[in-house]
Amino acid sequence: MTLEDFIEFRRRGIASRILDHAEEVAASRSSIVGIGVGLHPGYNAAQRLYVKRGYVPDGLGVTYDDRYVKEGEQVHMDDKLVLHFL
Repeated sequence: MTLEDFIEFRRRGIASRILDHAEEVAASRSSIVGIGVGLHPGYNAAQRLYVKRGYVPDGLGVTYDDRYVKEGEQVHMDDKLVLHFL
């Protein structure tokens, strides 16, 4: 399946309800909730959603394949390139 298969379900509040529940569960265990989001254009809606919900970048840069990218390092712009929010 591709993202296009789910277009009809966008902007119905489904992701917000899922995040509400996930944040509630996380808040029972920690005072900080973190989330990562891909950087390529396919993640634009998620990026905007997290900012609207008050998430801010963690200030540590981006990860590629779960490893922080060093300054000057080249990586691919794909699903493995992630910015983390708190």
